[in-house]
Amino acid sequence: MGPIQQALQDCLSKHDVRGRVAIALSGGIDSMVLLDACVRYAKHDAGGGSAGKNAPNSPPGLVFEALHIHHGLSPNADAWANFCQQQCAARAVPLKVVRVVVDRAATGGQGVEGAARVARYTAFSQHSAPTMLLAQHANDQAETVLHQLLRGTGLAGLAAMGEARTLPSGLRILRPLLQASRADIEAYAAGQVVNSISDESNDDTSYTRNFIRHELMPLVEARFPHASASLARAAKHAAESHVMLDALAKIDLAWDGESAYAGTLDNLSVARQTNALYHWLRWQQTRPPSQAQLEEWAAQLFRMGPADKPHQAGGHGVLIQRRDGVLTLVLRLAPRD
Repeated sequence: MGPIQQALQDCLSKHDVRGRVAIALSGGIDSMVLLDACVRYAKHDAGGGSAGKNAPNSPPGLVFEALHIHHGLSPNADAWANFCQQQCAARAVPLKVVRVVVDRAATGGQGVEGAARVARYTAFSQHSAPTMLLAQHANDQAETVLHQLLRGTGLAGLAAMGEARTLPSGLRILRPLLQASRADIEAYAAGQVVNSISDESNDDTSYTRNFIRHELMPLVEARFPHASASLARAAKHAAESHVMLDALAKIDLAWDGESAYAGTLDNLSVARQTNALYHWLRWQQTRPPSQAQLEEWAAQLFRMGPADKPHQAGGHGVLIQRRDGVLTLVLRLAPRD
């Protein structure tokens, strides 16, 4: 079994995937390889039957389908949608094409890439399948980690893309190819004769992601040949540390799933206070502010006054109150997907 098939099988088994499974299909080589591997997985486990038909020893009710997001940003967008329709029809995989509107003039400081991502994830969240597979791989992970490092992000950012994630809508996102490399994907495509399209925007190095991929990573890998694997490993370590800090926040706040008690934090370090505040906001689907603002809020909230008088802190759409030692989120700013 090759690395692509092994990665797919390991992910589906690890997360006990059942029922309808949507594949996010752009038509590029990564998602086309994922589509093809899923179809072959279904056929193999069904003893040679058609995709979506399951024999007794296959995952019960596992049925693959595909979702193509038409962003309308490229003059080739219609051709890409048609290509995906043809490829899915050839593999007997149902495809849904969803057209989204990406407002170039109102990107919220995220640029066109960020606005397109928001539109894409909104469409993902509205899809009815309980599980969706995305085709990011180990090289994508390394590029994400490097980008986050250069932005000065925290552990959550350095953890980059997790293999599994549940969106607020309840949709479970899985990335089964994170352990596979771009070379593995290209080898699979060549061996199985998998056709794909090429998005011309991927070559535009004015976009940060493309600059990292085409200019920065080749330079780094020329000096450090295993840089992609090392960066992916660093992301794993960051994710593990993030989980531990999340657990520490629950202890410090005596979090019971509903109430957060501030008293213990009054005498702890600023690092413990901001960590607790950061995770508490995330637990409530609220985007935490910058580290500097967290420290400012912590100074206002975690201090004892006469009879623990009410305190409050916040700004930019968030207001937190402390009354009788309990934190309450009065206003919230929705998180980015």
